[in-house]
Amino acid sequence: MEAFGRGRLPHLLIVLVAGSSAALPATAADDQARAAPPLRVGAAPIAAIVEWHGAQPEGPMVDVWNDLTRRLGLRAELVRFDTIAGLITAVEKGDVDVALGPLAITEERERILDLTHPVFHSGTRIAVRQRNETGLLSAARSMLSWQVVSLAGLVVALALLSGHLLWWFERGHNPGSFPPEYPRGVIEALWWIASTIITGGCDDKHVDGPLGRIIAFAWMVGGIGLIAAFTSVLTATMTAEQVAGVIHGPRDLVGRLVGVQQMAVTSGCVRRRGGIPQEYPTLREAVEALQLGMVEAVVGEVETLTHIIQQTGKGRVSLVGPSFDTFDFGMALPSGSPFREELNKALLTMREDGTHERIRESWFGKHD
Repeated sequence: MEAFGRGRLPHLLIVLVAGSSAALPATAADDQARAAPPLRVGAAPIAAIVEWHGAQPEGPMVDVWNDLTRRLGLRAELVRFDTIAGLITAVEKGDVDVALGPLAITEERERILDLTHPVFHSGTRIAVRQRNETGLLSAARSMLSWQVVSLAGLVVALALLSGHLLWWFERGHNPGSFPPEYPRGVIEALWWIASTIITGGCDDKHVDGPLGRIIAFAWMVGGIGLIAAFTSVLTATMTAEQVAGVIHGPRDLVGRLVGVQQMAVTSGCVRRRGGIPQEYPTLREAVEALQLGMVEAVVGEVETLTHIIQQTGKGRVSLVGPSFDTFDFGMALPSGSPFREELNKALLTMREDGTHERIRESWFGKHD
């Protein structure tokens, strides 16, 4: 019980039952409610959800809480925390009675905190730095993409194999074009292959043997396709990277350094997709790191991330790919708190009478 609020539990129980107690007159119950210490309610700045302007915060989560306090007849003292990590720690220690969050409802968090019914439903999305680079340096970087490198590696491997075969078949009866000495003869064969791909032939060399001519014919015909494939992949890669980089969705996070908010569930999302999460105290700081090139992408809650980009990163940061890893978000209380049941009942009532939907639409608009 000490984790709930350092001795405020008896006062809180009086407040919760005052409206239904027949033993106490209404005025006496009101006096006891006013005498009870206010709940300490923690809130951390979360763009578009809870934002502090002066001494009081505002946002959809604040509106939900204000409606809950009206329904339950509670008094609350809002306490500001600079980070989600600090807020979660305060709830674990019982330094606050309620954390507005919203915090993603997960099995891991349920083991250390009490979480309410869902308040909002959302998901995660990826933000990347917009790239509109031109010039030789940008083109050179584009040529290092894995598609271009893998195709070039395939061409080199085929050329080496064919060069050795061509030299082996031609060295005995065509020493003028393909000397029998190794590696000189193989180098001459590779020169013939390169000249055939690029110019269609090699004037100072000829292929005489039947097996050598089969290899030569394959390169004459296949070289046209290889050049076309290499050109198309290089062009597509350069165009895509100049617009939005190399990350276009969750699958592209593999091996990438990705900015996330400290102690947010997005760290696990990034790890499950092979990315390397880099934690920052706030999501805004992660976006700022992205703009500076310190991380390759940022993964965060959709509404929050969109709001931050509109405020600070418009024209420099953009969202890519679909929303993924959806979550329900709720409020948190110290483990074992009896107050969760009262909040859950009030949240269900808000949904049933339409108050919750009206609050959501007033901040985020209507969604199909």
